[in-house]
Amino acid sequence: MPEREHDHDALSRRQAIAKGIRLIGAGSIGVALTGCASAKRSSFTLLNAQERARLREPIAVRPYRPKATTNAPSWSPGGGLTNAIPRSSWAGGNPVPALMDRMKPINKITIHHDGMTSFTSTSRAAGAHRVENIRAAHRGQNWGDVGYHYLIDPTGRVWEGRPLVWQGAHVGGQNDGNIGICVMGNFERQYPNSAQLRAVEDSVAQLMRVNNIHVREVRTHREMAATACPGRNLQPRLVAMRSNRGALSRVT
Repeated sequence: MPEREHDHDALSRRQAIAKGIRLIGAGSIGVALTGCASAKRSSFTLLNAQERARLREPIAVRPYRPKATTNAPSWSPGGGLTNAIPRSSWAGGNPVPALMDRMKPINKITIHHDGMTSFTSTSRAAGAHRVENIRAAHRGQNWGDVGYHYLIDPTGRVWEGRPLVWQGAHVGGQNDGNIGICVMGNFERQYPNSAQLRAVEDSVAQLMRVNNIHVREVRTHREMAATACPGRNLQPRLVAMRSNRGALSRVT
């Protein structure tokens, strides 16, 4: 039986993402040869020039194709977002049910930033690439899938991450019934724009309504663990959304 993913703290998640991006940047062939150079080099030199050139070409990420599995739950723990871009349009791999736990009844929402480099691109392709990088890094740590259920890019697009039937991996020891939303970017270094903030507000409000979640159960990562997430420039905007005059306080 494969080892199941554990609840990871903020440091290990950041290290996982950084490690994954370094591996992705290195290229799949480079990583394979580096892993066992003495064993691989002799067989590589036996290939002709055309074959070696083909192996050096970048490997395209294969589109995700959902597959039926007897391990997938047949029930839904609650309502999700209706406007999210489906993971089938960006993900380079399937979730691994054997490494995940089924979601328990949803009762809270936690908001994060990805904490990587600053990110301001409005390109849909760039957004998809960033989500896939995060997923690949999390899988590289033997997690069952990307740790977040939804991710929001700088244009306010909402990307479906881990299917909501599976418990997330985004707050150590507190993932039961917890929807994880990640705002793409590093808000220790940059400021969230109005499109992202509006998407966060609308997404959280919708999830609160369909899952009967009270505003006091909408939190940021730093309010649940010792971490800077979701960043000093995003945290006060989220606090304002939940204040007596904020939009989330009026959700019924």
